[in-house]
Amino acid sequence: MKQFKKIIVLFAAIFLLCTQAFSQSDAIGKFFNQYVNDDNFTVVSISPKMFKMLSKVNWDDVSPDVKQTVSQITSLRLLETEKNAQQIYRDAARKLNLASYEELMTVRDGGDNVKFLVKENNNIISELLMLVGSDDDFVLMSITGNIDLDKMAKLGQTLNIQDMDKLKNVRKKK
Repeated sequence: MKQFKKIIVLFAAIFLLCTQAFSQSDAIGKFFNQYVNDDNFTVVSISPKMFKMLSKVNWDDVSPDVKQTVSQITSLRLLETEKNAQQIYRDAARKLNLASYEELMTVRDGGDNVKFLVKENNNIISELLMLVGSDDDFVLMSITGNIDLDKMAKLGQTLNIQDMDKLKNVRKKK
């Protein structure tokens, strides 16, 4: 009977952990879906299938690091707007439960706020979240996969993604 109780407790714990992880992903999905059809937003969503296809493309002019980084990404979602940027930034910070992420870096300069946050499993970064809010711009970007911050900074530089270059200044704590 004790063994049976242990099994029930184990399954309950696994269920709760899965539910918590699912609800956070769902919160990000809901936030994106809230604005996906709003013409004031630029929305980019790249599926795992697209990243798989991109990793197989023969890019002669792209560095091996960039190719490897792309092959490790499973999805990218980006929301950007210039309208009501500070309000949407505050709304995102409130709705996304950022406490479930580890904050890597925050940059505040005047009215500009940039946050890099990660989700980590077994010392591997599984999600990188970038949240940018200023008087005239809001950006929320979620990248999932097996993420190396240095390589992600290089990819951001190659693709000219705003504020991703700041990742090169971050060293993950061990």
